[in-house]
Amino acid sequence: MARLVWLAFLSATLTLSHGNDRPNFVFFVADDLGIGDVGCFGNDTIRTPNIDSIAAKGAKLTQDLAAAPVCTPSRAAFLTGRYPIRYGMVGMDGPVTLVRLATPTGLPRSEVTFPQLAKDHGYRTALIGKWHLGMNCVWAGDHCQHPNKFGFDYYYGPLYGNGPGCHPDAESFFGPRIAQIIYSRLHLWEISTSIFVAILALKYFKYIQWKTVFLLSVFGWSLAAYPYVVLTKGVRRLNCVMMRDGDIIEMPFDISTMTPRMTLEAVKFLEESKTKNEPFLLEVSFSNVHTALFPYKEFRGKSRHGLYGDSVEEMDWSVGVVMATLERLGLTDNTFVYFTSDNGGHIESGDDGGSNGIYKGGKGQAASEGGIRMPTIVQWPRKIKPGTIVSEATSQMDIFPTVADIIGAPLPQDRVMDGRNILPLLGGAEVTSPHDFLFHYCDEYVHAVRYRPKEGNVTWKAHFVSYNWDPGTTGCYTTFICRCGGPEVTYNDPPLLYDVTNDPAEDRPISAVSDPRYAVVIDVIKKAVEEQNESLTDVKKQFGISNFIPLPWLQECCNFPFCDCQEDVDLSSLQIGG
Repeated sequence: MARLVWLAFLSATLTLSHGNDRPNFVFFVADDLGIGDVGCFGNDTIRTPNIDSIAAKGAKLTQDLAAAPVCTPSRAAFLTGRYPIRYGMVGMDGPVTLVRLATPTGLPRSEVTFPQLAKDHGYRTALIGKWHLGMNCVWAGDHCQHPNKFGFDYYYGPLYGNGPGCHPDAESFFGPRIAQIIYSRLHLWEISTSIFVAILALKYFKYIQWKTVFLLSVFGWSLAAYPYVVLTKGVRRLNCVMMRDGDIIEMPFDISTMTPRMTLEAVKFLEESKTKNEPFLLEVSFSNVHTALFPYKEFRGKSRHGLYGDSVEEMDWSVGVVMATLERLGLTDNTFVYFTSDNGGHIESGDDGGSNGIYKGGKGQAASEGGIRMPTIVQWPRKIKPGTIVSEATSQMDIFPTVADIIGAPLPQDRVMDGRNILPLLGGAEVTSPHDFLFHYCDEYVHAVRYRPKEGNVTWKAHFVSYNWDPGTTGCYTTFICRCGGPEVTYNDPPLLYDVTNDPAEDRPISAVSDPRYAVVIDVIKKAVEEQNESLTDVKKQFGISNFIPLPWLQECCNFPFCDCQEDVDLSSLQIGG
């Protein structure tokens, strides 16, 4: 009996020890943050001491690339380690492939994410913040593309994210004016009554049965009422939704308190993980610094760059609180911390957009460095030396295989994985990029390609497509964002070629006429594009016209039929702004 007790005690001790020794993960993902907005990447007017501290204690990746220049496909690639085109996160002649709350589009359930991989290997997982990868497929409440279905045990945040329509003043802008025109002659009850009378007439003449009467009545009322609700209540009421797991907790959400509330949730998750002695994977996905800009009151007017700078500094404060919590709980040394942005700063937003430093272009431009080169930093004291600089080309898709290697999990064998394990690069065991090629897609089109030869110390980049910027700018100010094709782009024949190792700002194209290296490099790149295309399979495109048509039966709603609820949160435990 004593022996059995001893064996049980030994087993429990080993289990606890194993739990303590397994590395933890914290991922910070900013929204529309430019590489020129962060202190450790050259900004000296916006204060980001907590983000800069991660770089000083770990590694700064100076050529880390997003797989897409806009949020939804970029975030999908980050989680899956695969180009978005492989699973249909494309479909429009433009980069604005985004998910709206009441549309049946999003990350296919067939995809595997690295949080799912970690969960399957005993990790406690959480996503706190923006998801923007889908929600419902057939009916409101099926939650077929909810974060809980992709490996996150716990979810807290805005499903759709923070857009211009989520600003508190948005309800009094566009929608009501259009609603006033449409409904000025006919009231909602008149439209609904007309539809119902027409349906009863069909029943009277025995064209349909009572069951069909009921279904058509519900459908008809939805078609009449839903546009009215959308137009009068605005996008803010129906898209700006906060959830805790499967429950709506705020509709519409209060942007100004979102970052502090997310920070509080992150702290609670870390404390609970420590108490339970479980290894964890936490992603904090900020809405900062996507418009609408509406930081918490303690941060407004504190920066030198208006609301944009205030929002960056608010996010830096949040990062600092999470990092201080790791330190307080004794978890810093064995936690892999990663900070990045989903795409570059939105320069067409003017003063509400960020800086992409020396790099041309911005959000929406897949061929431009400003749209895809991210302010990425990594810290893991047990494996990464302080002050490490990684200047080789890396990709956000590399996180999936890197996490898999750290936790000892095999990669999926039934699909092409585009990411590569960069732990040897971060730790100094390797000195060159694990990627021979990186393809820069805008929607389904290859706009540019990176090529890192095995020999030498140069990374080439070929531009097959260039953007027709407004004179004196690197943005498409005639539109909200640059499109992937049509009159806003130029198809380069021959392609433009740059040495982005020695010319990262892409100011000096390699001569196609006089430089003998040009033909050799372009031939290699064109062959790689052909091989990449051959590796693709036909899949359903997730984006199209249907993506912009909200379906009433997919609309989430709390406190039906008002679709209005608010969360009461005590933020007093946080030293906000300190």
